[in-house]
Amino acid sequence: MPFYCRKPTRIPDFDYASQHYYFVTVCTKDKKCIFGTPKTLNSLGKIAWQEFMTLDSHYEGVRVDNFVIMPNHVHGIIEIVKIDGRRTDLNNILGAYKAGVTRKIHALQPDLNVWQRSFHDHVIRNQAEYEKIWNYVTYNAQKWESDCFYPRITD
Repeated sequence: MPFYCRKPTRIPDFDYASQHYYFVTVCTKDKKCIFGTPKTLNSLGKIAWQEFMTLDSHYEGVRVDNFVIMPNHVHGIIEIVKIDGRRTDLNNILGAYKAGVTRKIHALQPDLNVWQRSFHDHVIRNQAEYEKIWNYVTYNAQKWESDCFYPRITD
């Protein structure tokens, strides 16, 4: 039986604590729709929303720029700014986010597996890219049925 090796998801030798805007996507376990609907979050979706909303209050030099909670994933733009030598990297920020959401959800539903392993990130490199991604995040809920994470029923 061959050993499964995960494809690296990060840019080699890139400093993920450096001053940039980062587009992130975090998916629920097996992409199950646990957060309600795009327009009406349930209690679990409200937990995911509240935790993302307060990320910047947990970390100096981190700013939540834009985000959306979808039924089975979260998209966000996070800005990391340099603050007098303090360094918090993207992996720590999202690890803490996922842990905080999981802890609060497990208080309500202890057996629910909340998150898929890891997360997707993209370093935003210029203003045009930023605007395109910002619009994607802002209008994602309105395009739910054409989203790549929309659950399709197949025969």
